[in-house]
Amino acid sequence: MSNLQVLRCPDEERGRALEVLYQGLEAPVREALVAQALEDDLAGRVDLSGLWIARRGGWAGSRRPVGVLLTQKLPGRAAAVWAPHAATAWGRAEVAAGLVRGALEGLRESGVAIAQAVLDEGADPREGQDLARGGMPRVTTLTYLRRDATALLPSPSSPRLEWRGMDEAGEGAFVDALAATYAGSLDMPELEGSRSLDEVLAGHRGAEGHEPSRWRLGRSPDDPDARAVLLLAAAADRDAWEVVYLGLTPGARGRGFGVQAVAHALELARPHASAIELAVDERNEPAARLYRRTGFVPLGRRAVHLAILARAGGGGGGLNGGSGPRLP
Repeated sequence: MSNLQVLRCPDEERGRALEVLYQGLEAPVREALVAQALEDDLAGRVDLSGLWIARRGGWAGSRRPVGVLLTQKLPGRAAAVWAPHAATAWGRAEVAAGLVRGALEGLRESGVAIAQAVLDEGADPREGQDLARGGMPRVTTLTYLRRDATALLPSPSSPRLEWRGMDEAGEGAFVDALAATYAGSLDMPELEGSRSLDEVLAGHRGAEGHEPSRWRLGRSPDDPDARAVLLLAAAADRDAWEVVYLGLTPGARGRGFGVQAVAHALELARPHASAIELAVDERNEPAARLYRRTGFVPLGRRAVHLAILARAGGGGGGLNGGSGPRLP
């Protein structure tokens, strides 16, 4: 569509853009949400700088947007992207795809390396189609799982891992073990090499609920190559802790150490939360099997759309955070 222009939403047009974003709601509800989002933006509670709009024709500020897309930059050169919203039936698919392409190019120019969108299982099928046409193909489905933190696991029959926090183990040893867990990982392999290890760590540190004491390194006293890395965070709006990342080095796989890592997560979470939650790539059958064995039950599924905007080398897989940022 040659006359479609995509740009970052000017501050003075955010109200009109939000009206398009919430256009499916009844007028009183839509007006209240727009007002609240603008107020929260002014107060610094949300960030609307990632709003993108599409216009047909000129750049006149009075021209109503024909489409709106919300993005949010995340720590570690990543960004969350939501499905585009078109305000017109004429050329709707072209508007939506053009918005995605334009926003991705803007994110690339601003230094973002990966852009991710996560769609609920019951989302309108057009949302996934719009993202894919705009350059964000669907790469997999995440299954979200939950387990009661109060229920104990049987004592392990394998030799026990010795657990330490990152401060006690040393950041160098912790980072070395984390890098080793990426070898042959089935957890979002598309992300391999898209960011440096420092950027991956920055992404984890920037997640809601991050607390350094909840980053744990497990080591076998009999085998220095057998190590486990566990990253935990408190959920912001639920009585739960999230397993942000659980990884085993190649020398630790198939030896029962995964069960021990889950047991350690339960032990740490139990005094603070009633449940632990996590998300697993549906293609990662060894991880899915571990979580079934340790009592996790499914909560839902979400499709993952991904765009790699740059390659840094050295980083591993896994999306930023748990369930991801939320719309204002």
